[in-house]
Amino acid sequence: MKRKLLRAGTSLLIILVLLASTAVYAMGTAVYTNTRWLADNLQYINTITWLGSPGRAESFQLRMTGPGDAFPIVMTGDTVANPSRISEIVAHAESLGFNVLAAINSDFFSMQTGVPMGIVIENGIYKSSSTGRPAVAFDNNGGVFFIPSPHVQITLTNNGSHYGYNLGRTWSLYHFNKSRADTGGMYMYSEAFSGGTTRASSPGWSVRFRILYGVPTVSGEMMLEVVDKIQSDGDMYIGQGYMVLTAADESGWGEVFYSFAIGDTVTMTTTPNDERLAQAQFATGAGDIIVANGMRTDYNEWDQAIRARAPRTAFGIRADGSIISLVVDGRNSPYSVGMTKDELADEFIRLGAVHAVNFDGGGSSAISVRLPGERYSRVISRPSDGVERRCSTYILFVTNARSDGFAQNLHLTNDGVIVLTGSDVELTFTATDGGYMPVAVPHDITATADGFHSIVNGTQVTAGGSIVGPEIVTLYSPSTGAQGVGEIFVITDPTSIIVTRKGYAPRLSSVTLQPGELFEFDVRATFYRRDVISQMGAFTYTVDGDIGELIEPGLFIAGETLGQRGTITVSAGNRHEVITVEIGGIFEDMQDHWARGYVEYLFNAGVVTGITPTTYGPDREIRRGDFVLMLHRAAGKPIPGRMSGFEDVPIDVYFADAVAWAREMGIAHGVGDNRFNPQATLTRQEAFTFVYRALGILDIEVPDDAVADLTEFTDAGSIAEFARTPTAMLVGLGVVGGSNGRLMPEASLTRAQMARVLASVLWI
Repeated sequence: MKRKLLRAGTSLLIILVLLASTAVYAMGTAVYTNTRWLADNLQYINTITWLGSPGRAESFQLRMTGPGDAFPIVMTGDTVANPSRISEIVAHAESLGFNVLAAINSDFFSMQTGVPMGIVIENGIYKSSSTGRPAVAFDNNGGVFFIPSPHVQITLTNNGSHYGYNLGRTWSLYHFNKSRADTGGMYMYSEAFSGGTTRASSPGWSVRFRILYGVPTVSGEMMLEVVDKIQSDGDMYIGQGYMVLTAADESGWGEVFYSFAIGDTVTMTTTPNDERLAQAQFATGAGDIIVANGMRTDYNEWDQAIRARAPRTAFGIRADGSIISLVVDGRNSPYSVGMTKDELADEFIRLGAVHAVNFDGGGSSAISVRLPGERYSRVISRPSDGVERRCSTYILFVTNARSDGFAQNLHLTNDGVIVLTGSDVELTFTATDGGYMPVAVPHDITATADGFHSIVNGTQVTAGGSIVGPEIVTLYSPSTGAQGVGEIFVITDPTSIIVTRKGYAPRLSSVTLQPGELFEFDVRATFYRRDVISQMGAFTYTVDGDIGELIEPGLFIAGETLGQRGTITVSAGNRHEVITVEIGGIFEDMQDHWARGYVEYLFNAGVVTGITPTTYGPDREIRRGDFVLMLHRAAGKPIPGRMSGFEDVPIDVYFADAVAWAREMGIAHGVGDNRFNPQATLTRQEAFTFVYRALGILDIEVPDDAVADLTEFTDAGSIAEFARTPTAMLVGLGVVGGSNGRLMPEASLTRAQMARVLASVLWI
């Protein structure tokens, strides 16, 4: 059945938590936001917030705006005791026929057993009981319920057998598909628990039932038949179509074991403590209720162990009934520092939530979205573990809208792109059908803006004016009637300006030019660690000193007088980048060399020197000791705690501190027999390994997907085992590219090649 009604109303949202704290916590400034429609009633909102001293926080919001095509469900994996990654749960849901638009993680779970802490109801099936934790539940019509302490009583009434024994004996319990504790009482299990056994590990008893009719629900009745009884030191097999009642010997429920006999029929009745649970089609457990009746709850009642700044996942509802799901990345400075639980509550209040609960956070926090026009969902957050964590339960936003292959919705492929005032951006488009699946893009899309910027030829936006923020772009196809909206985000003040010599990656802060030399440079900008679309003409340029003149943006001709010093200042808004220019050569043998830019960058940074005052020696092979010296200088020449102890590295040699530091930091381990062999020529794979080990020490942030497949290189098999991962990482980062399809791992590294590798790494 298609669920479209999203009911609001405080009668459905009663939370038995009283307000006790009204302090306000500043959440900082939202400096960037981008909103996309995943369905007619489901928005995806990406926000960057600047918190001041803590730094940058990036969040991802899913907002259901009311009745429409999308609706939420709760899902576990194949069983509740086998956690899944968010990408796996989306694939599992799609294999069951669900059209998944987005997903977030929800309930806390045991890291030892994988079993969720709270209640689980999936498509009307009762899968796991609560442990007194709050629940978020959805009924079959889209109604949303926050239940503070849900419980479901399971009553087993023995109907006896044809002999009449045990007739009328009745027992009650609450634990369903939870890990058995020695003193926890009786536990009931279904095949939804683990797909195998009860996983009990201590002495106890078990009664196994065959299901005669019925399925587990939170309010209903099943008929069971006793088929097996055992007393053992371990677990018991459950099996499809069966259930198991069990208790540890230590719990003191042994008499129950003797109140069942093989062949007895048993009525199992489930009764919820809250009538709204009986209406729940889906439900998941939750953590602390952080907002009630539009105000922050008493933080003294929260779990204090997880109150500090961390990645977060949470769920709330506004007075108008719209749902807010929020994921905040964290523990990944400077990308995102996360939120405290106090900030999280205040953020939900700012968003208009009347009620909100905290879900599992930390490494569990994750969000998957099928962005408009894409065929497959993908994880768009950055889980703090570096990989997706396996979690027990998820909320998925799905749709029953029918996919028909005809364009109905239009979207920007580059939705949310950041553009510097005075720059142009070419709009690109995607299209989806009525089921939000990608289809062919109509040929006649036109775009119009909301007034403070201009559209050129229907597809090109020129950012202008002084208004900063999202520019709404309306899309329409006359031939198909398809329509949609998108956004570009216009800025006047980037947070950084990066100047590079044209054709070179390293950031440029100073440059030495020959008299009359033409100097080409590129300029780009970032905005809170996001790349900004800009053209050279969007920046202003100022030349100070008798050093030459700017012919056009990005092209400078040096003056004729040796020894002159001055600056080129590149500006946008209130941001300025100053490049020091000196007329004169650094090294005579680098004037027309391909590595000149890299060498000058490292020389100006104090990382490299020449082999003489006027020559660099670019084609000479670099030695192991000298390369470690370069790394040591790049790290700021930290003082080691002790000398290296290598027999062939005297304490008074010029690279002694560098080798000692490299050994202390785990960068260099020597060649055996307590020797470093500093005068030996450095091989390429040794250099890659040293650099790889130094990435973290140099505070270089590496993307999660940076590791490359080396099989494209014909000599990949000759890479030593110790160097395989370092080489794959540097290839993935674009630092190493090989030559003619070969990496030449055992070849010597020249001083020019060293400069390229090290300079490129320092600018990642």
